[in-house]
Amino acid sequence: MILTCTGCGNEIETLPLQCAHSLNKNTETNQMECYMENCGVISINEYICENCCTKRNIMKLNKTFERLSSENEEFKEELALFEKNIIQINTPDSDFKFWVEFGNGAYLCDKGVKDNPPITFTIPKKSMNLILEGKLVWFGEFFNGNLKVEGDLQYTLVFFDIVKLALEITNEIGGV
Repeated sequence: MILTCTGCGNEIETLPLQCAHSLNKNTETNQMECYMENCGVISINEYICENCCTKRNIMKLNKTFERLSSENEEFKEELALFEKNIIQINTPDSDFKFWVEFGNGAYLCDKGVKDNPPITFTIPKKSMNLILEGKLVWFGEFFNGNLKVEGDLQYTLVFFDIVKLALEITNEIGGV
């Protein structure tokens, strides 16, 4: 049996161990499903590779922060303390690029490239995913060379403080 990623079309050569241990049949949909890392329970018909799962999780976390900026007064007030800034994030280990705009009370994000961003991060997608999940410290990734920053280092610090606050609030209200 050959599994093909429904996200990128590449052949999936190995399955995550957790998938092999969690394979079951959903009685409501009559579909086979498994648990895949950060993507949660997914249908085998919609199976994605680890690379696509990481990309999906990065966007899911950022969209959670975006929603939080419109629904949570504490987060909105913190974001209002800063002027609007844009960070372009590029991952050298794939073609995945996305941007984050924060400040003036809002947090916005999307896939793709923003023209002439004042700050650009270059970081492996797995590292960015772990930072956004709060499982890795950006400072360590910066000093070991995994996170390269072009632009204002001060706003880099502000951005990661904003992410930390978003994670704290998200954990308080019940997760992503």
